[in-house]
Amino acid sequence: MSSIVRLTGNDHEMVSKYIYHNFWGCIEIAKVFDKNGLRNVISDKNAGTFLGFMNDEGLLEGLFVFTNNKRFLLHFKNDDVTKKVDLLKAVKHFKPDFMSGPKGQVEKVWQMFERTVKRYKYSNSMYMVLDKHDLEETPLVREASLMDAKKQIKFLLEIEKSFKRNHMTINQMQKRIEERVHTGEYLVVEDQERLVAQGFVEDKIQAFSQIGGIYTSSDYRKKGYAKMIVSALCAEILSKGNIPILAVMSDNASAISVYESLGFVRTIDFSIIEIEF
Repeated sequence: MSSIVRLTGNDHEMVSKYIYHNFWGCIEIAKVFDKNGLRNVISDKNAGTFLGFMNDEGLLEGLFVFTNNKRFLLHFKNDDVTKKVDLLKAVKHFKPDFMSGPKGQVEKVWQMFERTVKRYKYSNSMYMVLDKHDLEETPLVREASLMDAKKQIKFLLEIEKSFKRNHMTINQMQKRIEERVHTGEYLVVEDQERLVAQGFVEDKIQAFSQIGGIYTSSDYRKKGYAKMIVSALCAEILSKGNIPILAVMSDNASAISVYESLGFVRTIDFSIIEIEF
């Protein structure tokens, strides 16, 4: 009989095969799995509890992860899982703030519990992968350094304000900067001592390196800075033998156009739902 079960270290090989046979649909799950396996390291906000949907023959046909920073990540191959009360119970138990996964699958699971939440915010994004190496010269781009710390913190505050997010503390920002400098994967553009654009590698999964944090100050846009930074990051990633990938909001036509001009192609549509129980 099919069932939802909690996965343990004994299931590592089975889960690994599932993820990498369904890689693009499981990319968010892969980020958690690659770092901690099936162990829920409580001190790591990106670790979590793994549940699996086993069919009548005992084969894994769905993965569900509830992370310590209250994200619900999902992927499944059998729609029968949407009829399982145990999955609904798990969602109500963990009370995630966000749910994400392949667009069609998120919509099906969402229908299980949408009437039990107070509000939600729905957004669509996509993953893109570099398919050809049509990269540009990037003379204005340089690697960030600790000498930039004050300017970087000011720039990060600008970013958080622009997205209307609660910004990190100064100590958190300082730690984030220290973690990323000297990797060759945190790049900036400046104008007369002011940082005006940035980008970095934010995640690595097997042979893939995900570019993120691409942002240009509002009064410096349409100068090609973002394109230069992405191009330079791609060159750095490729030099290390990895494949560049990135995520972008589906309605961000200008960004998608820039990425496509550099040789990125779309792989899969993802949906993100912000939830409040």
